[in-house]
Order: sequence, then structure tokens, then C-alpha cells
Amino acid sequence: MKTVVITGATSFIGVKLIQELLTGDFEIYAVVRPNSKKVGLLPASEKIYLVEADMENYSSLDQFVPKPCNAFVHLAWNGTRGTNRMDATMQEHNYQCSMKALDAVLRLGCSTVISAGSQAEYGAYNCPISEETPCIPNTEYGKWKLKFYEDAFSLCNKNGIHFKEPRFFSLYGPDDFEGTMIISILRKMLKNEDCQLTACKQMWNYIYITDAVQGVKKIIELDCADGAYNFGSGIAKPLKEYVEEMARIANSQSHLLYGSVPYPTTGMVSIEPVIGKLVKETKWHPRVTFEQGVSCIIEVLRCGEE
Repeated sequence: MKTVVITGATSFIGVKLIQELLTGDFEIYAVVRPNSKKVGLLPASEKIYLVEADMENYSSLDQFVPKPCNAFVHLAWNGTRGTNRMDATMQEHNYQCSMKALDAVLRLGCSTVISAGSQAEYGAYNCPISEETPCIPNTEYGKWKLKFYEDAFSLCNKNGIHFKEPRFFSLYGPDDFEGTMIISILRKMLKNEDCQLTACKQMWNYIYITDAVQGVKKIIELDCADGAYNFGSGIAKPLKEYVEEMARIANSQSHLLYGSVPYPTTGMVSIEPVIGKLVKETKWHPRVTFEQGVSCIIEVLRCGEE
């Protein structure tokens, strides 16, 4: 049985990843904030051990985990949304805590490190993005995520440790953050309320959460190449087409007010990942269509209102 240490265990990705890992031969040390109210989101299993630690205490992770770990999955990172993405102090603190966590798990004899990355590391592009695309981040979040990737990769390489970073491009699914476009707009569509939107001209690509965590499981298990992996569905189209598909699936009479929301000051960004490396190295393929994913979210939203 392989031992995996996971920070950010109660996050959107963390909960689904743990559910996925429990289908395999893994025991999991789930790192959560002390007195976290979200612990109940974790599945009940004798193969899950809770570790209560704030990010400031990640330098002591090796003291909380009583055995060597095979893999470390680092998902914890504050300030991933809204104006916090431009908070340099917060983002640098994330980086510092992450490096301390890395030092701690290396002392545990960890052989593989997986760190959650983001398309924000690339910056603003309006063309397909591969792992070879130059990274020119235009947010503090993207800059410090990229710095952690580069420094962690270097440290792991010097120590003979595998380092892999899934770079997520627009995850979605039930239980996601309420402020995401899909969740917030679907709630309005189900009530036939007006939907305020950008012009939605940018190219976009969504990947369903269960597809994403299945891909992460593969890069944990397999002896595949180190480095960054773009995570997306492989299907890119104008965001407007996704919005109108959501309206159709929801059977909504909402007015779609394109252009009523301005693009951010950082400009219009397209999400168009090239996923050839992930497919080639792991044989992973997405299984959930956008229609299936949105239908699942609608079902959960409707149940929550009953």
C-alpha cells in the first residue's frame, strides 16, 4: 500500500482526489486546518488519517506523519480568486509555506511530489497553450505559483525526486465555489433570471472534476515524465457556446446579457490548453462531456433547493 500526504485535503480538488485514490491501494494522510468545518466532506475510511496543521506549520509535516511517504500532493494555496490573486504578500507567503512543506516531505523520504498548478502561470494568451509555451504570468498568483514550480522542480531534481505539476484549466463540477461562472450562472438560469456576462468571445475549455482527479491519480501512479502537465478536456470553443449550451440543458428562459460585465484590467484571456503530453504519457482521456457535467451540477443544485 502506498502512503500519500495531501495538503488542501478538504478543497474542491482534494475531496474528489481522495475519493479517487481510495479506489486504489493508497493510505492517505489528509492535512487539514485545525478545527476545520469541512472535515465532514471527506469520505469515511480507515485508510484516511487526519493531520491538523496550518500552512505556517507545514515545516513540521514530517513530525505529524509517522512513516515514509511515497507521494506528496500539495493542493493548499490561499488567495486563488478575486483581488487576492494580486496580493503579493499573500502569494509570497503561500510560496514560503509550500517550500517548507517540500523540505519536510523530503525528510520523509518522499519519492514523488505533485503540486497543483494553474493556467495563471502562463499569463494572458489568446492561442493554444502547450507546456512549451513561455510563462509570462500577469498576476501575483501566477508569478508565485510559477516560482514554486521552478524552485520545487530544481530541488526535487537535485534530490532524485520526481516532480510533476498538473496545470488546471477551468475545472468545474458539483460543490465547486459558488462564485464560479458555471455555478452562479446556472443558479440564475434555473430561476429564469437575467444573466450578466462578459462578451464571452474568448476561447474556453472546461474539464470536469472527476476527469481531472483521475488524471492526477495516473501521474501519481505511473513512471511518467516529470514537469508540467496541462489538464483540460481538449475541446476549446468560444465561451458563448458553453453559456448557450448551459441555457439549453437547464431549459432556461433567462436573458443572456452579453457584454454587461467588462473584462478584467488584465485583459481578455482565452483558455485553450494543448493536452498531448498528458494523453501520451498516461493514456488518460476525459470521459465526461460538458452536457453530462452540467446536468450533474443542475441535479445537485435542484436537490439543494428542495
